[in-house]
Amino acid sequence: MRCLVEDLATFAATADAWLRREPVLHNVLLTLVAGRLSGDVPLSGGERFVRVVDGGATVGVAVHTPPRGPLLGAVPPAAARALADHFVRSAPPLVEVHGPVPAVGWFTERYAEHADLTAVPGTSQRIFELDTVRPPVGVPGRARPATSADRELLVAWTGAFLAETAPGGPPADPAAQIDARLPHGHLLWLWEDAGTPVATAWLSRPVARVARVSGVYTPPPRRGRGYASACVAHASRYALDTGATRCTLYTDRANPTSNKIYQVIGYRPISDATRWRFLPR
Repeated sequence: MRCLVEDLATFAATADAWLRREPVLHNVLLTLVAGRLSGDVPLSGGERFVRVVDGGATVGVAVHTPPRGPLLGAVPPAAARALADHFVRSAPPLVEVHGPVPAVGWFTERYAEHADLTAVPGTSQRIFELDTVRPPVGVPGRARPATSADRELLVAWTGAFLAETAPGGPPADPAAQIDARLPHGHLLWLWEDAGTPVATAWLSRPVARVARVSGVYTPPPRRGRGYASACVAHASRYALDTGATRCTLYTDRANPTSNKIYQVIGYRPISDATRWRFLPR
């Protein structure tokens, strides 16, 4: 079993079939690759696309996009350990790793031991999927796709969302995230009440007929009124009506509110993902 570092185009071609075997669990990896292939997300030059092969067959992948740590696929134990050995040998010390459970646990144990680091658990997430929407009733207002006139509001909300959900995380550019979606239309949704935007939800473009909902945010004074649920339900319905067969989203396992409200509109938990941080011993 060995690890191959490939350029983007080669990795996209060779890893695609393996990734599409689990299109929900691998949706972030699939959209990460698709976004860079299309040019929506420019390559920084620091990315590392790694494929694990056994006798010529792909058995696992990881993508490293600094300053974030590597993102693993749902790899088996031997592939997770092979990836850990690769990153010990081939890269500066990692500060974190992300991925589905249990693959990320196997990687973390091996990497921490061989890199002489201490592994500390970080954010734990739950992965949900949906194929039928049950829209909430009685929520005032309506959904509409965002336009360029909403850009500054969405950039501000994205900054607030990142500060709330990822404090101390790697730096991110809220404007870049909005600007990558706005030109495509119907990837950024707003819920309006009496003509005032009160919540937002993002969609990814479907890959393997799976669309991901993310960036769900309601300003604190507007919370508790069902706006986020209604916005997510509408965005999910739009995705299903325009070619996706499933939608997926991630929640913070420590947030009982989000884990509950999405299930009410039809999302089902299917797996967990987690982040581990690495610190000096």
